[in-house]
Amino acid sequence: TAFRLFEAAGADTDPKTLMVRIPESLAKETVRKAPSEFHLYGRDPSYRLHMGDRKVHFSIAGQAAKIHDLDGRIRSGTVKDAEDVARLADACEHVHHVSIGTTPLDVPDDMHPHHHLLANWKNSVKTSDGYNYGGSTTREIVEMAAILRGGEDDLRKKPTLLGFTNPVSPMQLSKELIEGALVHAEYNQPMLYAPEALAGGTAPATLAGLIVQQNAEVLSGIMVSQLANPGTPVMYGTVSAVLDMRTGAAALGGPEVGLFNVVAAQLARYYGLPSRGTGGNTDSKTVDAQAGAETSSSLLMAAMAGMNFIYDAAGSLEGSLTMSLEKIVIDNELCGMVSRVLAGVDVTDETLAVGEIVRTGPSASYLGTPFTVAKFRKEHFIPGLFDRRTRGSWEKAGARDISAAARARAHEILTKHEPEPMDRAVLSELERFVKKTAKAHGH
Repeated sequence: TAFRLFEAAGADTDPKTLMVRIPESLAKETVRKAPSEFHLYGRDPSYRLHMGDRKVHFSIAGQAAKIHDLDGRIRSGTVKDAEDVARLADACEHVHHVSIGTTPLDVPDDMHPHHHLLANWKNSVKTSDGYNYGGSTTREIVEMAAILRGGEDDLRKKPTLLGFTNPVSPMQLSKELIEGALVHAEYNQPMLYAPEALAGGTAPATLAGLIVQQNAEVLSGIMVSQLANPGTPVMYGTVSAVLDMRTGAAALGGPEVGLFNVVAAQLARYYGLPSRGTGGNTDSKTVDAQAGAETSSSLLMAAMAGMNFIYDAAGSLEGSLTMSLEKIVIDNELCGMVSRVLAGVDVTDETLAVGEIVRTGPSASYLGTPFTVAKFRKEHFIPGLFDRRTRGSWEKAGARDISAAARARAHEILTKHEPEPMDRAVLSELERFVKKTAKAHGH
């Protein structure tokens, strides 16, 4: 157990209260064993994400119990919805990772992760979550990944499951989640530690006080992975927010979330670790101006801080309690805009364009010059969804607002986009495994 690992490492442990007090020297020594970077592999191993340096990757939102479908209804999620979310993410060029998306409530609770992971793999080549639901379930998910990779050895060489262990604020590590983290460490699968501390509720009301507590929570989790298997890939993360004192809800769309992301990214670099934050979240219940403002604000702050992995970047409504299909498409466009900002201004003798300026001269147009034709596609962000037409052209085309345009685009993707198919033999083996596991669970 994690308690025994800390005890053996020399921490001050109390078996009656299961309290662990960690000396600073032990924390520093243990955290240094974690790698500063790693690669996460998709269903297709040629698709991989580099977690480290200042690489920024965007993920759709995850673990939503409700779905905002293309008919405008808010309802419980299903396996079909999970498949649709994965297919949308597969087609969205600025979304890099397919998370849990929406929880498929049309299957038994203890089979949610199995069906969801299979839905992701059937509908996207991109990287996926690891579904840490405790030791036994996590081990079953690892077995599925080993089938996908062709064996445990290849799975260890090509980490495929990004697990989540969110310390329970204040200052607790969940027994079930830590059991799953130990399974991940056994198979060299990455684990991220990201508390959802709430300032004024489960953490001090001051932002600095929350950061101190959060840092201890994250490092304690990272230590578990490193004590179990030194060198296991881990990520330093945050999902923290302030507690809205009027409603008692987590203000996941608030500006403080952006600040927590910035600090977490900085601390991750201080410790030499990859980072995970949450950007793109909103407290709005619908796709409206509030959703756009909160999403873009937190997304841009996390990205400009150099957060390696930005969760909730696409599709979140209601503090990630609802997954919106149309908002995935809108947020994909936002992720593209943010990526353009991150690319910055390329300054070379050629891009300074002094010769172009001299050749064109005063009172002339650069439109249509060879230089413009050669450069504008690389230099300019060209939206695929956001509307830049004149009002007259927009009205003639139907005067659709962004939500209507996004619904139409999402419907088009779900109708026409064909994800790269899985190997039939591998898919059949995975489907047999899920059926066998369901039977073993008594279903």
